[in-house]
Amino acid sequence: MSTPLPERASLDQLRKQAKDLRKSGEYAKLADAQFAVAREYGFPSWPKMAFAVEQRELQAAIRDGLMPELERLLKANPRLAKAPYEDGSTPLHQAGMNNDPAMIERLVKAGAPFRTRYATSGHTALSWAITCWSPEAALKLVELGDMPDLFCAAGLGLLDHVQAFWVDGKLRRGASRTGSSRRDETGERLPCPPTRDEDIVSDALYIACRSGRLETARWLLDHGADPNWRGFIGANCLAWAEFSDMRELCDLLRERGASDEIRDTEFGARPREFPIMVLAGWGFQGWLSQRLAKYPESVRISAGCGTALHAAAMNGQSGSAKILLEAGADRQALDPAGRTASEVAQARGFGELAQILR
Repeated sequence: MSTPLPERASLDQLRKQAKDLRKSGEYAKLADAQFAVAREYGFPSWPKMAFAVEQRELQAAIRDGLMPELERLLKANPRLAKAPYEDGSTPLHQAGMNNDPAMIERLVKAGAPFRTRYATSGHTALSWAITCWSPEAALKLVELGDMPDLFCAAGLGLLDHVQAFWVDGKLRRGASRTGSSRRDETGERLPCPPTRDEDIVSDALYIACRSGRLETARWLLDHGADPNWRGFIGANCLAWAEFSDMRELCDLLRERGASDEIRDTEFGARPREFPIMVLAGWGFQGWLSQRLAKYPESVRISAGCGTALHAAAMNGQSGSAKILLEAGADRQALDPAGRTASEVAQARGFGELAQILR
């Protein structure tokens, strides 16, 4: 049985391990000792293990914004810019998520492809940056030559690009190559992008609302978008507009028939309840603090999952829980099943958080 590769393994450490193994007399050649080390960690060869270690180092460099380290790694092995990680993302996806235009430019120069998808989702690096609220990174990708489809143009608020997808009043075929990740009532993944024109336009409205793009949303509503269309986690466009906290956009959607009663599928929240649940449940601590400062009464909001404290508990978000408690969240509040947030955390296996919530 193989041993997992140490989290902070470096090639220098592994080379030393192989040299020490050879010096022990067990192997006559260094290549044989290297092969033994690779097999110990579950790799079929030393080169494959070395590449996996370099990928980890590249991930860490992008995550921590270490440009000199990224330069060193790409100079030594340009292939790193193109290779996907174990989770299906790529270096370009990661740099997009981190909103790092400089690293995006360097990765593209090294040959990182624009169109590689993130695992089974429909997201390219561009659409991923947009859904991660990284507009500077997304615009850098466009500047470098990644032409936005309808979904991405709507998320960036590029109204002239959006309008160009209509010819003689009709939506062009293949207007969107990307789109939101959605599932049906049984949990099966839905096509991404959607197959019907009306759904493609409504998907673009969803990302425009998520990104707070008022004029783009208005255009899409005028061209057949459904304000009650359900995007990611089943939340309608109004819920995502509430999340973006643009009052004029929310008013526009309500004028066009958006419902305040549609609940998302993760938190069971209606549009006005949705923002605080997402911020708490997904661990957006900075945004959560800002929201509570602006809307202190939202700490008492309840949804299908319970309070925002329950939303934090169900996802193991200790940082969110502490912020909510400091804002006056009620530890004793019960969810629809009669459980406190502490009991929810305990049931989900988050014992340390459960203790905090007690």
